[in-house]
Amino acid sequence: MNPATTARIALATAALPLVLGIVAVRPADAQTATGYSSFSLSAIAAGVRTAGEVGASGGLVTLDTGSGSVSARLDSSPSAAVLAAPYEPGTLFRTGVGQVNAGAGEQVLDVPDAEAQFPGTQTSGSLETVPPAEGGPVSSQGGSAEASASERAAAGSATGESMTVEGVMESGASTSVVSLAADPDAGTTTSTARTTVSRVLVAGVLEIRDVVAVAEITAKGDAHTAVARLTVGGASVAGQEVAITDDGVTAVGAPVVPGQTLQDMTEQANEALGQAGVTVTTLGVTEQASARDAVADTGGVAIEMTTPDLPGGVAGNRVQVVVGGVVLTATDALALPETSLPPITLPPSTAGGFTPPSTTFVPGSPGIPGAPGLPVDAPATGPVVAAPPSTLVVAGRELSASVVLAAFAVWQFLSLGTATLYAVVDRRRRVTLGQVPA
Repeated sequence: MNPATTARIALATAALPLVLGIVAVRPADAQTATGYSSFSLSAIAAGVRTAGEVGASGGLVTLDTGSGSVSARLDSSPSAAVLAAPYEPGTLFRTGVGQVNAGAGEQVLDVPDAEAQFPGTQTSGSLETVPPAEGGPVSSQGGSAEASASERAAAGSATGESMTVEGVMESGASTSVVSLAADPDAGTTTSTARTTVSRVLVAGVLEIRDVVAVAEITAKGDAHTAVARLTVGGASVAGQEVAITDDGVTAVGAPVVPGQTLQDMTEQANEALGQAGVTVTTLGVTEQASARDAVADTGGVAIEMTTPDLPGGVAGNRVQVVVGGVVLTATDALALPETSLPPITLPPSTAGGFTPPSTTFVPGSPGIPGAPGLPVDAPATGPVVAAPPSTLVVAGRELSASVVLAAFAVWQFLSLGTATLYAVVDRRRRVTLGQVPA
């Protein structure tokens, strides 16, 4: 037989016990994590949101307002909160209302909204109608809102019929709906939000129609999915239909004036916007997801309006408007695997402490407690030792002790003898090659 072949056979034989051990010995199934140990969901949706300063109305007014506004959060504390308002008056207005009420010692002013919070006594709220309101350059007409919060869910909706910022913009009906839900035991969460705006007119020159923004985040274990979508049904500048993208405004459809090209109309549309101090773009959607978090952001249609100061030191308008803005966030952490420990058996005890087991000695053979039936003068015998078992259970099969011992002897022979066999074969190979003397 070729020496190299003999060496391979020897190595394979030596490795046989290891291979058999790997096949026969199997690790216990790994315990996998189930459910979430913690999670946090948040949502902000608004049909129209404004920020900036309005000065052309005769006095510098800071804007921080919105139409059809819903904000919600849900986490594993457990805690949930929802605020839904047909018209969000802004942080400054809410702060002023709080100061007035605190100074009066009672609720003198109220912000029309629907609130819910868990834990707490107000886990749901609703607002049927909102009367027309006017404050400075901002006025609104009608609306409704609902909110609910529980240990594993938070939901809210708000509708505003119209909102006007004098000298800046007019908006039609805005509706927002938000829903957050979680099942931490199953390791799943779901966040959805949708907002629609029928019409927005800015500076009397830019009109945007039928804006729909939708966002969703679903999570199951490590799998997170984020979806965001923004749709603008139509837009026009000075009567010319346009498309609004991340790069600005482009004329579409048939030119208003026969004989003009779309490029000509695009230039005219942007010139009209520039004269009104208006710029408009879409912010672009954001869809990010990893094993532990996700973000879905529709961006929205972003409009900026800047006008020069008026004579007499009257400040101009510097306003930012976002139409169709929805932002969802979700984070979580997996629960640790459950571990099972063997029960601990303690020796019997009494109230006074540990009581050792008692031993009864019956006279009989020396050194053999409890051997009844033997006479006192019976000959002494050695201690009684139980006979070794005649069979053993290996891998679920019952084998005789002799078979097990024989298998062990063969394994020992293969483990110890194959090394020597390999050395002999290697020496013969080197003698054949002339590397060592015979």
